[in-house]
Amino acid sequence: MSLREIYDRTFDESCGKSIDASECPECDGRLRTDGGETACEGCGLIVDQYYFDHTHGPRVFDEDPHSVPRTGGKLTPTRHDRGVSAEIGYNRDANGRTVSSKKRRQLYRLRREHRRARFESKGERNLATALGEIIRMGSALDLSWSLIEEASQLYRHAQDADLIRGRSVEMIAAGSLYATCRRRGLPRPRAEIASVARCSCDQVQTGYRALNSELGIDAQVVTARTYVTRLGSDSGLSTRVQSRAYELATTADEDGITNGRNPAGVAAACLYLAGTEHDVAPTQTELAALADVSVPTLRARYVELTELV
Repeated sequence: MSLREIYDRTFDESCGKSIDASECPECDGRLRTDGGETACEGCGLIVDQYYFDHTHGPRVFDEDPHSVPRTGGKLTPTRHDRGVSAEIGYNRDANGRTVSSKKRRQLYRLRREHRRARFESKGERNLATALGEIIRMGSALDLSWSLIEEASQLYRHAQDADLIRGRSVEMIAAGSLYATCRRRGLPRPRAEIASVARCSCDQVQTGYRALNSELGIDAQVVTARTYVTRLGSDSGLSTRVQSRAYELATTADEDGITNGRNPAGVAAACLYLAGTEHDVAPTQTELAALADVSVPTLRARYVELTELV
């Protein structure tokens, strides 16, 4: 999204005068350029439009053997057919007109047969169910779309390695999402994955263990620094306190006092110590509840940090 004006000056048809391109001619609001349209953030007036799309490549000719055709949408591993299947509409045609009752009955029959022929085997049906579960859990946890696609691809590898046989589809789907978070070093505990999954926390761990033993998940080490930003945002602390807590977590990692410790507890202690330095610290009970640790654990890490600094 760009905040830069397309032109320095523009023309107002109502008054016939040139106006500033960063100011709305109707409500004096701020203009924002997005997708080729310059619109006002206040009233929504579209001041300027730019219809040319420069994202596509060169033209494709059938007689060129080296050309790659561009048809359909973007391929994605989050669909069992990678997004190449078609969808049959309901009560309106391509022009938006209402179809007749005879055509609606025909479309109903076509959708029914299309639904039956959508899956070639039971494996594809299970794959579609698992990918839908991964998308649902990723959306509930507010994960990025690239992470959801990576988790979907990991589930496909597990299906190719015949790891689904004898195991629950939901368990391997939740394990794939948890394994992708571990691969990227994101602080997402098993309990959080299990809270939105259709399986227990032990089943999430079982699915992850099966994927790790057969596929070799390259899990990243989750340090206290990865928890500081998340816990600081959840507790509502200021950026200054979070920056100081990040410095304390870095010092704790360098001195090795975090070895064998719960990184969430260390991060909570860093936030508590940084808050006490700025006289805005929340209670130990609140930080311990956010970090999912006990209050004595947070207090023990706090004492170690005070001795260090």
